[in-house]
Amino acid sequence: MSAKPTLLDAVKIQARAVIPIVKALEHEIGTARAYGLVGDAIARDYTNWQSRRIPVRNVHPRDGNAASVFPIETEIVNDTETTYSVNMTKCQFAEYFRGIGEPEIGALLTCGVDFANEANLRPEWEFKRTQTLMQGAAYCDFRWRLRERSTPAT
Repeated sequence: MSAKPTLLDAVKIQARAVIPIVKALEHEIGTARAYGLVGDAIARDYTNWQSRRIPVRNVHPRDGNAASVFPIETEIVNDTETTYSVNMTKCQFAEYFRGIGEPEIGALLTCGVDFANEANLRPEWEFKRTQTLMQGAAYCDFRWRLRERSTPAT
């Protein structure tokens, strides 16, 4: 009996199928349009999968514990009841895609799902990320802030 593939193994398998498709689309319709179409489709599919897998919404980001699921290393910058900041200092997805010279397509498959997924899983939380290891930054800066609830007028 063989071991279950890791998440990194699964992404590498996906990459073998997606990279030639994206390259063909780039040639036919241009890079921006190809990346837009593929990125939207992947983000939508991932978000739908996560919706089925994680039925609870608006859980504090610290309770997601992404480091236990994904091949990453993180350091917590800030952790309060209304804010949470994490720097991802190592990402095997970024290492893989940068190593094969395809960080842009790697971002479509991995980083590109973050905003749609967070909007779905944590609609009461504002999510920001301004840089990624995939893009060549020193770390990915994940930031969450609980949105202020407006109080009804009396």
